[in-house]
Amino acid sequence: MKVTATRDVYTYDELPPDAQKRALELLCNEAWESLDADMVTEDLAGYFAMLATGSDGTVLSRRELADKYGVRIYWQVAYTQGDFAAVEGFLRRSELPNLAWPKGVEYARVVTTGHGNHSYPEYVMTADENEIYGDELFDATAEMIQDLNRKLYRYARQQCEAYTSAEYVIETYNECHELTRRFTDEGEFAPTPFWTDDNGEGGN
Repeated sequence: MKVTATRDVYTYDELPPDAQKRALELLCNEAWESLDADMVTEDLAGYFAMLATGSDGTVLSRRELADKYGVRIYWQVAYTQGDFAAVEGFLRRSELPNLAWPKGVEYARVVTTGHGNHSYPEYVMTADENEIYGDELFDATAEMIQDLNRKLYRYARQQCEAYTSAEYVIETYNECHELTRRFTDEGEFAPTPFWTDDNGEGGN
């Protein structure tokens, strides 16, 4: 015997204020769980280029950042003590003039720890092609790298928060055009087979 089940499902705009609050929380949590890390990585690449070269911050891919500047950026935003951003690669003053280079330093080979969550200069090259390891110029270069890492981390966190903000998730939800009718009258997600578009069509 065939049985047809029906259920009332609502769009976000149809919900009362208390239910909207709950629905928005679910949408934000969903955005966090499905956050595209590659999107943030590309944002970081563009931000690094802007900081280091004064460019317009045009988004670069991870591959382009490595090919153009010899740099890779590791990052994690999980709102824990282990959060970080760390740059790795060959940093040259001639290519990255806007960094806070100590006077006399032309080049730094920057490496990361085993877990990639901390970076430091392996060695530093001066204008007269001397390698230095433990003097004031080396320490100043290390501080430059740490300051850069802090800026990159703040930006990574800012982008994660932007992509999971109420404004962004509502905009994304409204632009979806499909399966927007997905909530119970209490603002909870209805079972997904009942999800449909705003006209009551579609669904699973």
